[in-house]
Amino acid sequence: MRPSTLLRSTRMLLVLSLVVVARGAAAQPTVFTTAPPGTQPQMPVPGGRGGGQQSAADLPPGTAVLRGRVFAADTGQPLRKAQVRIVQMPEASQAGVMAFRDNKLATTNERGIYEFKELRAGRYQLTASKGSYVSLSYGQTRPTEPGKPIQVLDAQTIERVDFSLPHGAVITGRILDEYGEPMPDVSVGPQRYQYTQGQRRLVPAGRMAFTNDLGEFRLFGIPPGQYYLQATWRAQNPMGAGTPTGPSVGYAPMFFPGTLDVAQAQRLTIGVGVEMSDVVMTMRPVKTARVTGSVLDSQGRPMRAMLFVMQDSGAFGVTSGASVQPDGTFTLNSVAPGEYVLRAAQMTNPADAESGTIRLTVGSDDISGVQITASRAVYARGHVVVDPAAAASLPQRLLVILSPVQFMPMMGTMPGAVLDDMSFELKGSPGKYRINLGATGWTVRSVRWNASDVTDSGFEIKPNEDLAGLEVEITNRLTTISGLVTNARGEQLKDYSTVVFAQDPTRWGGTTRYQSVGRPDQDGRFKITGLPAGDYYIIALDRVDAGETGDPEFLERIRTRASTISLNEGETKTVDLRMQTAER
Repeated sequence: MRPSTLLRSTRMLLVLSLVVVARGAAAQPTVFTTAPPGTQPQMPVPGGRGGGQQSAADLPPGTAVLRGRVFAADTGQPLRKAQVRIVQMPEASQAGVMAFRDNKLATTNERGIYEFKELRAGRYQLTASKGSYVSLSYGQTRPTEPGKPIQVLDAQTIERVDFSLPHGAVITGRILDEYGEPMPDVSVGPQRYQYTQGQRRLVPAGRMAFTNDLGEFRLFGIPPGQYYLQATWRAQNPMGAGTPTGPSVGYAPMFFPGTLDVAQAQRLTIGVGVEMSDVVMTMRPVKTARVTGSVLDSQGRPMRAMLFVMQDSGAFGVTSGASVQPDGTFTLNSVAPGEYVLRAAQMTNPADAESGTIRLTVGSDDISGVQITASRAVYARGHVVVDPAAAASLPQRLLVILSPVQFMPMMGTMPGAVLDDMSFELKGSPGKYRINLGATGWTVRSVRWNASDVTDSGFEIKPNEDLAGLEVEITNRLTTISGLVTNARGEQLKDYSTVVFAQDPTRWGGTTRYQSVGRPDQDGRFKITGLPAGDYYIIALDRVDAGETGDPEFLERIRTRASTISLNEGETKTVDLRMQTAER
């Protein structure tokens, strides 16, 4: 099939929607029952710092049961060996930090039945997955929206929490070189734009595949959505083994139908279970460069390490790597033109390893003399401050978490335990960070350093310089917003997303703690906990996709239709809302 005919055929299938997955078995009502009168509710076990809440492993088993079935959406037949995961949600989370408690996995039997026993009271998220089917969380009508929580009570039995999984889409095709010959070992994968840590970036959105000796690839299990298809050539000699002679030619990353620029690429809209076949992309040859350099440790000595190379064009993912030799030198062969991030790290305990990162622009000419100077792991030290009246309620295990203010390639969050004297010590790489908290029922009130409030602005840890004197004040006086949503006829709804975000636009986007999204539980009630005191907008929308609330333009569009709400510390408010339609 020609690409133009292929795209026309695909458009005809766009009327398909994930709404179809709600038909059949998943349409059965969820049934909730409670234990007979006199059953004792679950009680937390005293112990730890102040006799407060312990970790999930230390608590006694719960008394609730949840069960259901997993079906194929197209046939209605039960799916055996599907996996269902249940994760207990925290009462409060901050800037993407999740303090989950229970996390269990079940596998369906030959009748598609799964069951979880000994669940503790709380709010949970469930996700079902199997092979080439689209994974779905409970309550999802599209994989790009958040799932809905399930409220579990002590001694409760919850039944018919069923899933109906649609088949994922399939994309097959071939990758050819400039002579029309097949290209093996080319990675092909769908990507989509998403706001991540305040930046709109292309992110992988499904399985990746490599072409075989015939240049063929097959992508499967792709959820419905809009994608860009990218093919990335893997250099045959990226690790520096041997020195190429003569001009080096490679292939730059290509977007379908055959462009180097994603702005000119064809965006593919994929429906439920669509099969796109005979997608053909021809890679464009480019003159590649040879990059050589050295890595020095924090003392200026040659450092043996591993070098990771990642494209800095907007997509995540390590492109290649190279071993750094004992004398600290490295060679990268056949590097296509583009923007890259090079990160050298000692292959030792990550908490103690020295590392260094640089950004590099590669053209068609060889580059020599690149120097990466590593820094030792740096420390951020401080102590936690808590109201003495609340100290008895502290969890036995309390974590503070170092989180990058902005996206940092190959860098994540770094947790550290709070000791009995309320001090903490965090190790990390140089950079700008915020402090978050990993503890259910608690949140950060403020972070101070050198008499300045750095709760939201963050603080910088410079290379080879430790930072001390952080003061992290925490509180268990959490704000809570809950309520119901109705339509224009006054009917209560059970499928929507509630968005809460600060009235101050400077607090929009990124990893701000001043926004949250709430989905309704099985009773149709939403609950949002842990926002800082302040003035907010609140709105109920028919749909919100993942990462969308990190887009300031999206928040500006919905601001004029939102209601306003003010929260004081520890305040609980009930807000009933009217459903709004998300504008696209």
